[in-house]
Amino acid sequence: MKVRLIFVAVGAVALLVGIVGLVVPVSVSAGQGEAVSCGSAIAPDLSAARANDDASEANVPVFGEVLVDPNYVRLCEKDLEDRRLWTITLGAVGALTIVAVLTQGAVSGRAKSSR
Repeated sequence: MKVRLIFVAVGAVALLVGIVGLVVPVSVSAGQGEAVSCGSAIAPDLSAARANDDASEANVPVFGEVLVDPNYVRLCEKDLEDRRLWTITLGAVGALTIVAVLTQGAVSGRAKSSR
């Protein structure tokens, strides 16, 4: 019985972390630059990243060097995709754990009552 409760608790925490991870905002920064907001995994907002990409000077030569301009939209898309991958996976594992434990409890309860 205690093992079931532990599994349900772990599954609930995993599900909760997965859901919270989907709604927490994502931001990116390239090196020492300022952080750019990307929205959340559920509701991406790439307007700040696009504005930052449009305002920056891409690949401008300065004193024999080339300043490389990071693509903030691409960085945001990548971080949002990564966030979706791990949060959806974690939430699904948590939900499946809860369903499996509850199903196993119901099946074992029926088996005990039929004896």
